[in-house]
Amino acid sequence: MGSTPDRLRQETEDTRAHLSDSVDRLAERLSPPRVARRRASAVRARAATARDRVMGTARATARQTGDTAGQARAQAQGSPLAAGAIAFGAGLLVGALFPPTDAETRVGQRVRNHADDLVGPVRETAREAGAELREPAREAASSVKDKAQEAARSTARQARTSE
Repeated sequence: MGSTPDRLRQETEDTRAHLSDSVDRLAERLSPPRVARRRASAVRARAATARDRVMGTARATARQTGDTAGQARAQAQGSPLAAGAIAFGAGLLVGALFPPTDAETRVGQRVRNHADDLVGPVRETAREAGAELREPAREAASSVKDKAQEAARSTARQARTSE
């Protein structure tokens, strides 16, 4: 004996709900803000990996032995880049202990005044990247929506013919 109409309706509703959920998840995954967040996370991860390649060994070794200064010095002997990064960090720490001079304050004010000139190209590049991603995301969402609607129609036709 075949399926009952009530059972077919329930299966159709279940299929529709599943398709709707799938379309919603795909649309959320392809939304431009989420794509941008994923790309930013990937850039951060690559930067962290690069940083760890340079500084990671000194940190790991120093943590294991407890002799931070001695281990950092030993690691930096073979790596001028690591030595420069350590020196830069130490300079930042020492510089933070002293109040800013008048010259530093003036330079800081100039940088603030010209921040738009400095940040403008980066902002424009981000806008262009967002504009480039917008249309492919719309097309993908539209394609998924069309396929889901066609699947729902097909399921409904099957349900009608089975009755």
